[in-house]
Amino acid sequence: MTSFTTTRQDACPWVTAFDKSGFPSIWIPDLSDSGIVEQIVLQKWGAPQDVAANSPHTSTGIGIGATLDRLRAAYPALAQKEGKYAPFYSVTNDNGKWINFTVNDGGLVDAIVVRASPNVDSEYCG
Repeated sequence: MTSFTTTRQDACPWVTAFDKSGFPSIWIPDLSDSGIVEQIVLQKWGAPQDVAANSPHTSTGIGIGATLDRLRAAYPALAQKEGKYAPFYSVTNDNGKWINFTVNDGGLVDAIVVRASPNVDSEYCG
C-alpha cells in the first residue's frame, strides 16, 4: 500500500481512501471512530475496465470489471438486493461475512464491499 496515496476528505474524515492511477480505490470507512475495520470498499469511479487488470479478486476470480454473468456463475447462491439507488448483489461465507457487489448500467462490477452484513451504503460522505 505504500505506493498508494492516502487521503482523508474534510467533509468525511471517517473515510480513509487509498488511490493509485490504474487501480481501484480502496476505502475504509470508520463511522463509529473505533479504529476497527468494519468494512472494506473497493471501487472505481468511471469505467471499471480502466482498472480491471489491476483489481484485486475474490477467491473465485471476481474483481472490478467482471461481468454480471461471470459474477452469477462464480456465486450460484448470489442474491439480488435492493439498494437506495440501484440493486446490488450479495453472497455470504460460512462465517456469516458478506461480499457485496454493485454493477454499473453496462453490466460490469464497479464496487466490491466486504462487511458483516448484506449492505452497500448509498453514500459514505453524505
